[in-house]
Amino acid sequence: MFPVAKTTLFRPLAAALFTAALLAPTAHAASNAGEALSRIEADGYVATHELALRHGLWTASATTPDGKLISVILDPANDTVTPVSRDAFGTTLPTAQAAKDALQLAGYRNIRDIEFDDGFWEAEARKLNGEKVDLVLHPVTLEVLSEVGEYTASNSTAGGTRLTASEVRAALEAAGYRAIRDLDFDDGVWEADATNPANRRVELKIDPVSGQVLREKLDD
Repeated sequence: MFPVAKTTLFRPLAAALFTAALLAPTAHAASNAGEALSRIEADGYVATHELALRHGLWTASATTPDGKLISVILDPANDTVTPVSRDAFGTTLPTAQAAKDALQLAGYRNIRDIEFDDGFWEAEARKLNGEKVDLVLHPVTLEVLSEVGEYTASNSTAGGTRLTASEVRAALEAAGYRAIRDLDFDDGVWEADATNPANRRVELKIDPVSGQVLREKLDD
């Protein structure tokens, strides 16, 4: 966990980075692990590993041309690769205090255990109705990418009905996955191993209500 340090530098800079990313030209967005790997290496990063699709973003560990090991995030919506390193807090990346401030502005209370892990800010908090939730925030914009709360057997915190195993399999097959196995509901999400459209073996985490793939990681 990183110490909480107040900063205001990141706000205009983060906004500028985000705007630039949205306006950046893109020839082809990375839609699978193979394309994501190629896109990251095209920016000069090497020895890329632990590539995974998390919260709609590709994440990986990689080495910069000058030999620095960092995390990188690839947004498939605009094909932009963002380097994420510890020495960027307070400059190109917001601090833990900034993440806490953003959550408070969004209406969360009793915010604690803020930490930076695998390229994202994570925290525990309570909503205004008192429900305890685990949160994941975008490292630059501080947008809440995931909110996981207490889960019942039939409904998610969003109020939707949980998909059955057969419905999850059907959703994966419709998305181009095949050879689906080890389908299991664990810790509030569906998990499975499968072969993705790029013919790579991957480990998946699936939204229990929408059937959307939340995370795709190459199966080592």
